[in-house]
Amino acid sequence: MAGLYQFPEGQILAFALVLMRIIAFVVTWPVFGSANVPVTLKVLLSLILAMMVFPTLHFENTQLITMGDQILLMSAREIFIGFSLGFLMRMFFFAVSVMGEIVSVTMGLSAAQLYNPAMGSQSNVVEQFELILATLFFLGMNGHHIFITGMVQSFATAPVASMSLNYHAFATIGAAAQEIVVIGLKMSAPVLVAVFMTNIAMGVLGRAVPQINVLVTSMPVTVMLGLLILIVTTPLFVSEMGGLVNVMAERFFQFMRVI
Repeated sequence: MAGLYQFPEGQILAFALVLMRIIAFVVTWPVFGSANVPVTLKVLLSLILAMMVFPTLHFENTQLITMGDQILLMSAREIFIGFSLGFLMRMFFFAVSVMGEIVSVTMGLSAAQLYNPAMGSQSNVVEQFELILATLFFLGMNGHHIFITGMVQSFATAPVASMSLNYHAFATIGAAAQEIVVIGLKMSAPVLVAVFMTNIAMGVLGRAVPQINVLVTSMPVTVMLGLLILIVTTPLFVSEMGGLVNVMAERFFQFMRVI
């Protein structure tokens, strides 16, 4: 510990800036950044990652990093970059959440709400089931390793202790959010089409046989049909998640190249 006091001020501040970006990334990324993971574990994970990444980074001159007015702007820049990278990584789960919400509303199950610790909000049973599948798939394909690698590479494209920042790169986040909604609609299309055709058939049946209470009869039919379509299309959903991870990884690394 005696050698710790021999580190110059610039290196200590550079390590603090690296730690800020990693903490912001760990707090916002999915699975490990959820509310059910203890804060102490997040901080410990961020500290371990920072200690592993910092020796591999190259700084022009750490002596120029001093406690001054610019250190606050540098800190805000690192936190902003970390939040942006974590948000882009979480878009994979946002698309699955949109798909589950649309399917549950279509099937009439939106009234059954559960607390979703992965997203930190209330979600329905279908959305919860799809998010569990997405989490298992994400961890099974080592998606967290891919994005940790991308976060480490961000220090090469957006060096620490630099005041330059391409703000036009953040415009791609808005386009990615629009793409999330489109992907969610495409993933929920089988259930949407099946329930729509069922509603048309029940409407024709109600006109042909007025004695049948279509409103009461159609609800269990819609739920059963929706669950059947979900079971049948589960392999397609898993294969679609593979393409979704590729899209999100492409947006993630595209953001790092232009930042």
